[in-house]
Amino acid sequence: MALAVVSVPLLLITTNVLQVTGDASFYEREFARYEVGRQTGLSTIQLGQVARALIDYLSGRESDLQVEVDLPGGRRPLFNEREIEHMRDVRQLFDLVRVVQIASAAAILGVALADLAFRWPGFLTGFANVCLASAGLTFGILVLLGGLSLVDFSALFIQFHLLVFSNDLWILDPNRDYLIMLFPEAFWFDATTRIAVQTVLQASAVAGAGLILRLWTGRS
Repeated sequence: MALAVVSVPLLLITTNVLQVTGDASFYEREFARYEVGRQTGLSTIQLGQVARALIDYLSGRESDLQVEVDLPGGRRPLFNEREIEHMRDVRQLFDLVRVVQIASAAAILGVALADLAFRWPGFLTGFANVCLASAGLTFGILVLLGGLSLVDFSALFIQFHLLVFSNDLWILDPNRDYLIMLFPEAFWFDATTRIAVQTVLQASAVAGAGLILRLWTGRS
């Protein structure tokens, strides 16, 4: 049961991370919101192409991040070697997120099947308890991270990079490096907020299912 309880928030969060960071329309809205085109000199069409190239790379559909664009100085690669090296690290992180997503889903399914096979009389009650406990854990994680984000998102953002990456390739120059021009800190705050909102809604649905099942089994 404990494995399933922990796996639910992991599944919800990783799924939403992959969904939000794989949504080209979200990138394009954020580019427009923060006037990325004006800072980078890229057109709306070019920005859309860059967004899709990054999504394809992070999803594993493309093995190389080779993005060439037409700029006032002529046609050139958009990202320098430092940025490309950092994106290799980022893709490894996304690969790990996908592994956690699949492992979490497998753990939930495995626990459910085992309970169904060996604890059938109490299966629904146990399932209801897992739903409620996992939703509570999800809310607790989001409250903690949400509170830290609201207090000082910049500090949390930096600590995340220090924890996840073993090098300083993520430290880029906003006046020169296109990767940070495209994705300023505000972009990541918005992405984090969207991930959190989606996760809250899904966890609420899980909690609602648990409450319904508990009421139904209580009457049986």
